[in-house]
Amino acid sequence: MSWEFDPPFDAAHRAALEAGKPLLYVCPPAGWALVPLLARLPAPRGDGPTVLVLAPDSPDVADVGAAVRSQDALQPSHAVTGGARTDRLLRTTPFHTLVATPADVLQLARRAVLKLDQIRHLVVAWPEVMATLGHDTTLETVLAETREAQRLIVTTDERHDALHDFLTRHAHRAPTLIAAAPPAAPTLTARYAVVEESRRGHAVRELLDQVNPERAFVWDPVPGRADRWAALAADPTVRVGSDPGDDPVALAIATDLVSAAALSALAAAAADVIVLVRAGQQPYFERLVRTSRPFRLPSEADRARDRALELRSRVRARLGEGGLDGELLTLAPLFDEHDPALVAAAALALAGLEPEPRSETPAFVRLFVTVGKRDGARPADLVGALLNEVGLPKTSVGRIEIRDAFTLIEVRAEDADRAVRGLTGTTVRGRRVTARPERR
Repeated sequence: MSWEFDPPFDAAHRAALEAGKPLLYVCPPAGWALVPLLARLPAPRGDGPTVLVLAPDSPDVADVGAAVRSQDALQPSHAVTGGARTDRLLRTTPFHTLVATPADVLQLARRAVLKLDQIRHLVVAWPEVMATLGHDTTLETVLAETREAQRLIVTTDERHDALHDFLTRHAHRAPTLIAAAPPAAPTLTARYAVVEESRRGHAVRELLDQVNPERAFVWDPVPGRADRWAALAADPTVRVGSDPGDDPVALAIATDLVSAAALSALAAAAADVIVLVRAGQQPYFERLVRTSRPFRLPSEADRARDRALELRSRVRARLGEGGLDGELLTLAPLFDEHDPALVAAAALALAGLEPEPRSETPAFVRLFVTVGKRDGARPADLVGALLNEVGLPKTSVGRIEIRDAFTLIEVRAEDADRAVRGLTGTTVRGRRVTARPERR
């Protein structure tokens, strides 16, 4: 079963784009799904940015920015990942297209380096996610400042509860293009791993090493990223591409969030499917499948334990060989002065064989959770969710800081992925929440 992403732009959709009228575009929350829409935008004209693409958070900005860079007609473009750097670049570089969060757009406008009244085409990517993150007020401010711009609204589901009033105000009677939507009744089963974009290449190799399939297919929806998988070229049992074809394999790895059609094609071609997603994409992935199971990739803590096990194995093997009389004579006086275990540890350290040093204080990371004071959330609610719903031990939970629209929670680093997966989709004070690592 083959897969091809070719949304059906009909005459009404093309007419809306050409006339500068609103359009509603339904697709997964992934940059590659925006490419067909971006490819049909009119070429920017004038000085300074005239095309503005709004994305929910920094990882989405980077993802969508890559999709924008694939379109020559929209160049030069810039994805905003740092306010000060963007401020400097906008004063010296005539960008045509800008990708940013609503908050970053307002900051740039206040600094007078971005003129919102010059924006002619405004792409709002996944406003329902922005609402979940508490960015709806900021988004409305940007929309108010870009009244003359064409509205292109991108959503995962045009029937989403958080979108009804928004679409009435900004895309009333706009033609709707269903590029890809989740199924009404999912039937497939697949596994997933939460992996940030920067680690995808490494994660694919780890998956192949752990599962060790006889034959595997690595799915990448963007043909231009073939160089990313050059390290796999030497393995004749692994094939990379965007079309799984009809040749069956033991394992298919999707290197980005899939659509329902792409997942169906992968499931038809492979006995096992594992999808790599960002934390914010997990809720959408779970709408695609009847049953989802997490695949846990090795963490730094796992690797440290492996090194310690290997070291103990080497010491046991040396003990089995015998012939340690000289070493015992050297160390015997120290056994009377110190605990023999400490003497052995010091000997290992001097030999350069010690495992990686570990801090006596557990490392904690902060998670961003989309529920706050205005929802009536209390620290006890979040602790209860982590202990009862996620199953973390109490010692893994640190400081909880509740803000107006969100909460920051400290958890042990080794439990962060588990906490993100467990909290996302749970209900706190009647509100379904999303969790992700804090991005400072």
